[in-house]
Amino acid sequence: MHLTVELALLLTALLGVFAFSVYRWVSTKMDAVDRERMSWRRGALGELLTTEILKSLPDSYVVISDVTKKLGNIDQVVVGPTGVYVIDVKNWKGTVKADGKGEVLLNGKPPDKAAIKNMLGAVMDFQNKLKALENDYFVRGLLVFSSAYVEADFGSTRHIHCLRDDRVVDYIQNKTFAQTLNGDHIDRVTTGTLQLAGMDKRFANIKIPA
Repeated sequence: MHLTVELALLLTALLGVFAFSVYRWVSTKMDAVDRERMSWRRGALGELLTTEILKSLPDSYVVISDVTKKLGNIDQVVVGPTGVYVIDVKNWKGTVKADGKGEVLLNGKPPDKAAIKNMLGAVMDFQNKLKALENDYFVRGLLVFSSAYVEADFGSTRHIHCLRDDRVVDYIQNKTFAQTLNGDHIDRVTTGTLQLAGMDKRFANIKIPA
């Protein structure tokens, strides 16, 4: 009887340890899911804010939103008289700086993923796909930050330009980095982009020139 009680106590203790381990594992997974969900919500909010800002572009520009699922790290595509722009919106908080090696730092530390490298890949992929459908258009990649202070001069992050969302409209209309497109080119790039994104022009979240 004495051994049976000891065995029962041991089993109870082991079950307690097992239950606690399961609880810790489940709690960790739930926390990770919650963090991912919150991160997605913040990112979606930043994208929505940028979409609203882009609506202030003149009617000669086309703004295509909600293309991420088909086009990777691209939240919006803008096509207009000054060229073709692909935009990835980051809702980072703090200060974004160039690291002197072509990448960016967030609050002095490298982000979890190499933002510039990933965006360069997305831009090249989009440009090559567009080239297969249309002519060879130069595509400018923009990392737009909705909540961070940006200290990254143009050229310090290779061919990707980093800027706050309140500067994006002025930037796109600035002819310094422009590739002039006429109305026919704009329409062709727009059609090609919608085709790549698997979107129908009638139902896409798109601003079309009047």
